[in-house]
Amino acid sequence: MPTPSLLKTLNAVLVIGSVTIDRNVCAGRTFRKIGGVATYAGLTYRLHGLPTRIACNVAPADAAILAPLRKAGIQVQNGRTPNTTRFVNRIDGIRRTQEMPSIASPIRGRLVDPVLKHVDCIHLGPLHPDDIAPAVFARLDRTDASVTLDIQGLVRGCDRTRIVPAVSHHLAAALQAADIVKSDQEELGLVIEAYGAGIDAVMKRFDIAEWVATSASKGGCIHVRGSRRRSYKPVPVDVPVDPTGAGDVFFAAYTAARLHLRKTPAVAVRHAARLSSDHIAGRYIPAETLGLAPVSTVPEPEAPRR
Repeated sequence: MPTPSLLKTLNAVLVIGSVTIDRNVCAGRTFRKIGGVATYAGLTYRLHGLPTRIACNVAPADAAILAPLRKAGIQVQNGRTPNTTRFVNRIDGIRRTQEMPSIASPIRGRLVDPVLKHVDCIHLGPLHPDDIAPAVFARLDRTDASVTLDIQGLVRGCDRTRIVPAVSHHLAAALQAADIVKSDQEELGLVIEAYGAGIDAVMKRFDIAEWVATSASKGGCIHVRGSRRRSYKPVPVDVPVDPTGAGDVFFAAYTAARLHLRKTPAVAVRHAARLSSDHIAGRYIPAETLGLAPVSTVPEPEAPRR
């Protein structure tokens, strides 16, 4: 993988990951929305003026949720699956619990391969360990495009419908493919424990150029290989509306600033923190783009289905 100074300029991006149907419960309010990394990151790249494609699996019965993404100018590659991934996100202050009552089929290489020649950056956003087929990670390890990875779905397990911390055996293949990685501090702790090594050693082992570790209201830090760690401060949110997807907005904004606008890590992370704050306050991605039908129509979670 390239060093930070050699990261390829971003002109067109492919986001690989689920588009989901979410029920978000936050501060006494319930929102039913389109979600998933492919949604939040895809829209963020489009808002930066970048040609954007997404590769996802959404069931035919739910295909209408892709219309707002296409309307925003995103080219959607939708694969075959009997079910759409669904999440229930319950947010209480900085604490979040999640349930995943339904799971789409894994995103496979046959959906991704035809698109690779059209992009110079691939943003990996698995939401659970089986979201993206491992063969895709191996394929991307050999690509000339820059690869960014949000590890959130690879440090999660599912106890029936409830999401719990667990390091996937697919994580190593994903890290091997990545140039820039994003996690939160708790996820980073799971990685360090799993590999028995500090962040610098993990980055060296997998040839990762940059690792962005977030910590919600505390800010976070950027680890750049061959350089010192850089801390950053959060941008305060005046009136929080819904924090779901803020990390996805943050990472896509960081990548766009870093690779498309060619900003330094310090400038890129300030840009990302500002847009993430705007998103939490409901001022970034328009509510009408993500909103779905009233929540009263949503059934209670059942056991995961594929």
